Amino acid sequence: MDELEPKVVFNESLEKKTKILRNQSITRIEDLPNEIFYEIFDYFDGCEIVETFSHLNSQFEQLLHSSSLLIKTHFYLFHHQEMITTFNELVIFPTKTCSNLKILSISSSKNIIFLDAHRWERLILHCYPQLENFYLNYYDHMNNDNQYQIHSGRINQFSSSFWIDRKWIFDVKINSTEIKYMIYPYRKIWYNYFEEKNIEYSTSSLILTNFLTFSYEEIIFEETKHILTITQIYHLKILEKKISIPVLIQVVNLLPDITTLKIHSLLTDETTELTVKYIFILCSMKEKSKITKVYFKEINDIQELDFLFTLCPYMEYFKVGCINTMDVPSFLRAIFKIIKHNNNHHLRSLCFHAPTAVDNIKEILKCEKLLPHFTVKHILDTFYLQWK
Repeated sequence: MDELEPKVVFNESLEKKTKILRNQSITRIEDLPNEIFYEIFDYFDGCEIVETFSHLNSQFEQLLHSSSLLIKTHFYLFHHQEMITTFNELVIFPTKTCSNLKILSISSSKNIIFLDAHRWERLILHCYPQLENFYLNYYDHMNNDNQYQIHSGRINQFSSSFWIDRKWIFDVKINSTEIKYMIYPYRKIWYNYFEEKNIEYSTSSLILTNFLTFSYEEIIFEETKHILTITQIYHLKILEKKISIPVLIQVVNLLPDITTLKIHSLLTDETTELTVKYIFILCSMKEKSKITKVYFKEINDIQELDFLFTLCPYMEYFKVGCINTMDVPSFLRAIFKIIKHNNNHHLRSLCFHAPTAVDNIKEILKCEKLLPHFTVKHILDTFYLQWK
């Protein structure tokens, strides 16, 4: 019933105004009273109002920026392709809109200048001083020569105090041949979910997806190298299922600064072994590895655990989403056997899902003598195991 009320009021109001207007000769839409347009605007959200009625004539421009509409046009999304053709227009645009904008969301492509953080800083400080949330999606595509636009600015521009103070995060996503650069407000993520202090707002993540369909995996490496000319990468997230170990080794080797790694699952084949090339790369990475937190969505066998501890020898926190082919006792035995064999003194926290009671976990650890001192907490079927 509530949804019909505005329509009833609108019809009643229109009926009154229609009686008045019948006795007047109106030949142009501009001659209609503003009240008519305000009631029409009630049927649109802020984004639709701006996109539909801006740039029509001076009357509509005044209406769009009147106090009666500021609440609706306060939060709107404008697309680069439709409303802004250059960054200069973006600078000019605030003179036509409200300076007390709270949320700004922009989608753009084909203009690398949109990755100039200093321009954004100046624009926001001077034109949108009350901005609270900023969203930017910039899409970069290969040209006919299989090249991406060259970024001539300094690296890590989005890591300055301006972005850190506002807790606006700069991340990158590779999807096939498309590179998507993103800015968005900070939100909790798996590697700092329980942390309240010492959260790094200036560290960027790289997300990889939809690349195993390519005949030539080299493209993912070239894209990664290109991204590193724009920002350092500290977190790696691979959404692709069944990533091959050689590809994972090469990607991680290209990103020497990553501290966290999240992968869905590995493609392991017992009939093949790593070539000398990849064994050499893996050994050379061991001493310089900075990965301390790992999230494995699905694990299938002990072989994958062996590889993971070799790839990330300084892992301190290990989270597992699903243990497919092992029961909980076998999984825990495998973990602590590898720790003992590798003389690993770094791992101190383990998170995993298991449909069992917390007392059963404690009994397994005590009977198997896997840990002398430990604490176990659980939320539903997720267990958090810590030891010294």
